[in-house]
This record gives sequence, C-alpha cells and structure tokens, in this order.
Amino acid sequence: KDSDVHLDLPVTLQEAVLGGKVEVPTVDGKVTLSVPAGSNTGSSLRLKGKGIVDQRSGQRGDQYVHLQVVLPEDKDGALKQALEDWAKAHPYDVRGKVGLG
Repeated sequence: KDSDVHLDLPVTLQEAVLGGKVEVPTVDGKVTLSVPAGSNTGSSLRLKGKGIVDQRSGQRGDQYVHLQVVLPEDKDGALKQALEDWAKAHPYDVRGKVGLG
C-alpha cells in the first residue's frame, strides 16, 4: 500500500503465547523480529524503513507484519488436555468484551 509493505506472518501457538524471535522476509532480505508474548492474530508490528522507496519523495516506507496464529495440524492429546485444564482454572469471555456474549 503506497510505499508501505504489508505481510501476513504465520506464527505458532507457542510463539504467540510465550513470545519469540522469527525471521521475516523484507525487500532487502530476511530480518529477525521479536514477537511479543501474548500476541493475538491480527496484531501488527512495524519494521521502520523496511518498505519501498517512494519515487516522488525519496522516503522509504515501513513494513507492517500482521501476525496470524496457526494451530498445529496434528493436535495431540497433550495439547488438548493442557488447554482443558487451563480453561477450567482461567475462564474468560472474549466475545462479551465486544457485546457478543
């Protein structure tokens, strides 16, 4: 969009919950990005000056990385049990916060 670059970046459940470092492609090559702990799908991170050079101004845009949490394809019993145990001890109404609950 204009001189900014937008990228949807898949991240693992553990990267979203615990945080971590991931490699991200840019127009200049790969860079390492820190995913903050507790990130949600749709969270956006900005890489300042990693966009495209605007031909008129000579200024460089930014790259926006939009996180997309992707669950593992093989959902084993351990992950399911851990989430069931956690949910019992930590109930919350995510849709209620936006009037859908």
